[in-house]
This record gives sequence, structure tokens and C-alpha cells, in this order.
Amino acid sequence: MTGHQRLAESAQGPQAAYERWTSGCAAAGLLAATESEQVPVSDGLGRATSAEVLARWDCPLTDCAAMDGIAFKAASVGQQAEGWLTASSFRLVDTGDPLPAGLDTVVQRERVEFGPGGSARITGRAEPGLNVRAAGEDFLAGERLIPAGHWLRPADLAVAAAAGHGTLTVARRPVVAIVPTGNEIRPAGSALRPGEVSDSNSILLAARACEAGAQPAVSAIQPDDRAAIAAEVRTRAGLADLVLVIAGSSAGRGDHTPAVLAEVGGMSVRGVAIRPGHPVLLGHVSLVSAAVPVIGVPGYPLAAAVIFEVFAVPLLAALLGARPASRIRQRAELASDWTSPAALEDWVPVSLSASRAGLLATPGRRGAGSTARLMRAGAWWQIPIGQGHFARGDQIEVQLLPGAPA
Repeated sequence: MTGHQRLAESAQGPQAAYERWTSGCAAAGLLAATESEQVPVSDGLGRATSAEVLARWDCPLTDCAAMDGIAFKAASVGQQAEGWLTASSFRLVDTGDPLPAGLDTVVQRERVEFGPGGSARITGRAEPGLNVRAAGEDFLAGERLIPAGHWLRPADLAVAAAAGHGTLTVARRPVVAIVPTGNEIRPAGSALRPGEVSDSNSILLAARACEAGAQPAVSAIQPDDRAAIAAEVRTRAGLADLVLVIAGSSAGRGDHTPAVLAEVGGMSVRGVAIRPGHPVLLGHVSLVSAAVPVIGVPGYPLAAAVIFEVFAVPLLAALLGARPASRIRQRAELASDWTSPAALEDWVPVSLSASRAGLLATPGRRGAGSTARLMRAGAWWQIPIGQGHFARGDQIEVQLLPGAPA
């Protein structure tokens, strides 16, 4: 057993670690939520509401036609299958037109035959309310349409606009400062020499922060120098709601993040019973007026992705006054035997394919350093602590990844 494994297996579980971290941040002065701001309805997609949205009027405002055709009073033709209407007893209407006073029925043009003198004959029955949208049928003035703490979807924006809103009150996007570290790290797109690595983690975490409703701010790559990293973390914390320090969380010669956290604020958690990502650090930066949470993110890409899901996503949702956006969960058949350490919560990327029984989930090979493994995955398989052994054919629950490869 390696030192990392001993650390992880003796550490607390992810939920307990999250609670200890957020409690420590709160005690140090963490602000509970971000401020509110107004945005145009057209810019609201993916934002979290910080105030409920009420209808300003009925929708529709009045009874209106739901078809192109003629409007009339149903009693004028009774229950007969066919009926003639005089020119003065009906009105031509188009879809959406307000229903003229006293009229209660609309028959579509295809069922109308116009006769001499402007008369019209309809075919089929015509009961009151046929092809009519009643006033307030969609929603009523004062009705709560969207609650606070709701992630806005396209349909929500359309409803808000229909209800009379040109702007919406949403939570300010939390700023996530991302500080990549390491003498071997090079900016994305740079030519690499042996031993050098592209800064793909910053790209991954910044994109995921956007998906989680935040605004990323990526620093220049910091060398493996404690003073330089500490200075950058302090600076970034003054402009951010969460700081992610990439790499340096373990116990290598160039791993300075534990000492940096002790210097700039405090560390609540060192090591969590999770794989990948067990060397994670959770702490805060102490500012004059508040505390800013910090996550020391392990440098392996899969570990970075898992740690963001487990710790950054729920924290950002709390800052936005919302719950984390839910992922679709689905049952799948396990394609092969699988063993996980029972003392760890194991996050396994799986590829998905169709089978006669439904979905077939194939776990990828071990290796937290593989970005491609995550790219090819269709879902996360989150294995709780205490569940270590699985056999081919077992039914498991997976969390689907949006936009996953077919």
C-alpha cells in the first residue's frame, strides 16, 4: 500500500470533508451567497434566479382563437352536424385573435364552406369552447412561475417574457480563480520537451466552472516557488469567490500548496477517502473582511475533474442560492468484473453502449492521468464507500455526462 493510499483510507469521506471545510470557511468569515443583479431575459440562460418570478398579467389576456377560421356562438347552430350561419353571426379570425364579444367557438377554415350573401356552412359539431384559448389558461396574473434558486432553461425565459418581464433578478456569477502551478507546466499550444506538460487542467476546470454557473479567471502558470504561489493566491482571492490551486497538494519536493494554505489562511482538510483525488486540500484564504474558500486540486486530470464535481460544484451552487444542477441517472449493465477499494469512494468513468437489456457500461482502464479516458466516457459511475466488488452483468447506476460521445 502506498503512502497516498494509507492517507486516503484513513481520511474522512467526501461528505464529511465537505461539511468540515465549509464549516471552517464559515467560521473564518465566508460570505453565504453572492449578490443579486438584473440581466435581460435574453441573457438569462443557465443563470440562477435570486428572486421568484411572478406573472404580471393573465396569459392569454383574453379569450382568443386557437385556429384560423370563423368565430361564432355555438348555440346558433345547436347540436346539428351541419349548420348555416348568416354573415352577421360570425367573424373571420386568425390564430391568436381576441374572440369577439358574445362568441364562444372557432371552427377551422377547412370545415367552412362560404355561401351566397356572405353566409357560411360548417361541417361537424361545434361545441362551446372549441378551438378557443381561455383567458388565463396558461397562467394568471400574480401566479408564481419560477421560484428563487432555479437554474433558468430556455422554456423559463420564454415564460418570463410572456409574463411581462424584460429583465430577471439572478445571482451574480461566482468568480473561480484558477492558479496552475508547476515548473513543468506549459501554456496550451506550446511545443513540449520531454518532461513538460500542457496546461490542460486549467482548460478543463474553467470550462466546468462555466457549466456550473461561475465565471473563471485563470492565472499565469506559477513556478514551484512557495512565495510566488502564496502571493498569487492572495491576489486572486481578493477578486474571487473560490480559488483552485492546481497541483502541489501532495508530498513531493515541489508540492507547496499545504504550506501556502497555512500561510494565507488555514487548511481544514488534507486528504479525502476518494479515488481519484485523495490528496485534495480544502482550506481558505483570510482577507480583511471575509474568507475565500480554496481547493488544492490534484494535478492528474481525472482527479481534478472528480474533485471539482465533489467539492466545487456544491459550493458554487450554495453561493448562487441554488441546488447543484441535477444529472440524469440511469441503470446500466456492467460489462466486466470490477474491484474498488472498499475504504474509498471511487469515481469511475464508463463508456456506454446499447445492449439487449438496455445500456452496457464499460469501465475504462485505471489511470488518473488520462484526459482521453474522461473525454471518451459517457457517464460517471460513483461507487460509495463500502462497496468494493462487482461482477459482470451487475446492474449499476450511472450519472450521464451531457454531450457524451454516442
